[in-house]
Amino acid sequence: MQIVNKIDLKHRISKSLINESGSRALILFDNSSEFAVIDIIEDQLTLSYCHQFEFVILDACFSAGDRIWFALNGSGNIEWNIDARSISRTCGDVVQNNLSPHLNGYSCIRAIPSKNLLIAANAGSFKIEFYHLDTLSKWENSDALCEVYTKNIIVHPNQQIIAVQITESEDTGSIRFFEIKDNSVRLYKRYISTLFSPGACNFSENGKEIITTGGFPPFSYQVNRFPSLEFVNEFTDDGGLNMPGPWGNTRGITFNNDFLISSSKLIIPYYNGHICQIEQETGKIFDSVKCCDSLCSSLTRSQNGQLLLCSAIGGEVALLRNSDLEFNIGPEAIQLEEPDTTTNLLLPLATMKEVASSLDEPLQIRYELNK
Repeated sequence: MQIVNKIDLKHRISKSLINESGSRALILFDNSSEFAVIDIIEDQLTLSYCHQFEFVILDACFSAGDRIWFALNGSGNIEWNIDARSISRTCGDVVQNNLSPHLNGYSCIRAIPSKNLLIAANAGSFKIEFYHLDTLSKWENSDALCEVYTKNIIVHPNQQIIAVQITESEDTGSIRFFEIKDNSVRLYKRYISTLFSPGACNFSENGKEIITTGGFPPFSYQVNRFPSLEFVNEFTDDGGLNMPGPWGNTRGITFNNDFLISSSKLIIPYYNGHICQIEQETGKIFDSVKCCDSLCSSLTRSQNGQLLLCSAIGGEVALLRNSDLEFNIGPEAIQLEEPDTTTNLLLPLATMKEVASSLDEPLQIRYELNK
């Protein structure tokens, strides 16, 4: 990985996204209703424009035709036309949350254009909602209870399964799984429980593992096999305990919002301003690139994996050219087991089978950088 360009937006950044072609980036600022669009031309980052909504942005995703869907606190979901610089469509209902009155609107969103599907988490009703992307009509009998605060919706490489990450407190969280087939949704009755606040999760590129990162601090990550959810490993790093606050942001308690997976390596934006490569099985940091001068919170890539985009809470955005990491490993046709799924999408979490770490103490991440 080699840094080819940097830009400083002078605002605390919570998350960055890059479109499939690698020609544009979206920057979300922390606790802000403002976002920025960056053009990427010949390895150069150029600020195109900033725009401000009336409500705080909690999440966003690129959709078909380089349009963006935004999830906002206090508002329905908004589709944004990048070129016209205007709102093109909206959907969803704002519901007041009786347990947490400050939570209403939507907390996270994901579009799957190939399946004509838009998925959004209603922060007021604690439900996952499924929409036809073209008409924005709701799928019938598909709202799924998710409880507490849903932070991320992750799509399996085969695009038939989604993982829904729930942040419950600074010490706990969970991940539920849903299978999507023929305009219907089934809930997997097994779920992952984490003994740390989950900040992000993602499937390996062959779809056989799911990795969760987070921590309030210390920084932690956990590996589970998929679809069995069998626990593999949990690692932790106490180094971030000395980092000055605040650690959390408007998207959740922990700072870490996303990471990449390349074969058996985790590519993680780290609290010390580096991008670290960690062996998934051993927890050994074997390579590290100094990227930003503040805590790195977000890392994303173009579809072909040639460009990486890293952002930090200090406002820095770094573009890196990738020459050594391989992505796009072909996924296997994994399906959830039929006896372990149900069409009762309002099934209480208490009646599901929990899969949690079996370790008394997580293993320590080891710094063994190559010289």
